Order: sequence, then structure tokens, then C-alpha cells
Amino acid sequence: MAIDKENLKKGAFLVLVLVAMGVAFPLLMGNQDINYFMVELPNGKQIPAQVADSPEKQIVGLFFAKELPPDSAMLYIYEDEDSHRIWTKNSHFPIDILWMDRNRRILHIEESVPPCAEDPCPAYGPKEPETLYVMQAAAGFTKANHLEPGMSMIFRLVQRK
Repeated sequence: MAIDKENLKKGAFLVLVLVAMGVAFPLLMGNQDINYFMVELPNGKQIPAQVADSPEKQIVGLFFAKELPPDSAMLYIYEDEDSHRIWTKNSHFPIDILWMDRNRRILHIEESVPPCAEDPCPAYGPKEPETLYVMQAAAGFTKANHLEPGMSMIFRLVQRK
């Protein structure tokens, strides 16, 4: 029995869909034991931040989010320092992006980055490979909180019960 190319393509597509669902489903459904951070801004204001601390979560990021509340963020925590460039493919709204070093000092800011409209999507980020943290927030967050490079943040781990 020979396998034709059409059935092979359908099978490969099904496998890709199942793998994507395996990554996305836990993120979409949520996990009651998920930890998150309270990020204290230089002005003392505290905001909750979802954490993307694994390669799978970092790839998905905000892909499925239709919005990000003004006083919240997505915090990417990387294992190694690098420039950690960000693109906005599959995003649905403009965002501010802040790159921070190991001391949580802001190195670089990109404001009101639009969703990527067509390929190839531009990648944003600092030239220096010192970034350990990247924070994404709704466009306008940086200006509203008077954030600038050189300022530092404080992260506090919060456990949901």
C-alpha cells in the first residue's frame, strides 16, 4: 500500500497542529499553580506580570492575547544574557518593550511597537548582549510611568494558592 503525497501532507499538518496545541493549550487554559511576579516600577507603583520563563512560553508570548490591561505586563526571563530581539508576528495590538540586565536596570526601550503586518517582520532590541529580562506592556505604558533607560525595577515572586 503506497502513501500518496497528499495524505503525507495531511498527516504532517495534523502532527504540527497537535504539537502547537500541546504548547498553546496549557497556556490558554491556565494553571492554578502558576507563579507570577509583581513588578515594582521606579515610581513605587506595582503591577502584575505573567511570566514567560521557558522557551515554549517565550515563543508563544502574547500571540493569543487580544489585549493587555494597562497596568499589567508579560515578563520574559531568560537563562542567558543576550540581546533577545523581539518581533510582533501574530500580535493583535501595539506594545512597549523594555530590555533589562541582570540587575533589572532598563537598557533599552521600544515604544508603541505595532503588530507585524507582513513578512519579514522586523526584530527589535538592544545591540548590547546583556539582557536577561524583557518586559512587554500595552503601548503608552512607558510614557505613563515615566520610564527611561538606566532606571531599575524590583521583581517579587507571588504564588497563587
